[in-house]
Amino acid sequence: MFAGNEPEPVFTATSGLHGTTLVIRASGELDHYRTPVLREEMSRAWNTLRSPILILDLSALTFCDSSGIGELLQVRHHGLTEGVRVILTGVQGNLARRLTLAGLLPVFEVFPSVADALEAA
Repeated sequence: MFAGNEPEPVFTATSGLHGTTLVIRASGELDHYRTPVLREEMSRAWNTLRSPILILDLSALTFCDSSGIGELLQVRHHGLTEGVRVILTGVQGNLARRLTLAGLLPVFEVFPSVADALEAA
């Protein structure tokens, strides 16, 4: 699938606390093959979450397909079920276009940056 010495696209999801608020940072390409990485990080997050707010920082996301959007909708649904406010930050580029075209952008609580979300929370 990849020609020559091009590295295969990667996706990472890492968690960190900002005060008492858990921030999960997604980076790279979120597609069908990489949604399990986000799902695994979210599972750890849900098991350790001690705050009614969770921020998903997507500012370093370079691509997101429909599988990735489905995973974000699952995160939102789980948050609603558990009484956790899920905030997306850094929604831009491909993801912003896809969410807008699908009419899903208003479904999420979105802030430009983690700092903006923390200030509003």
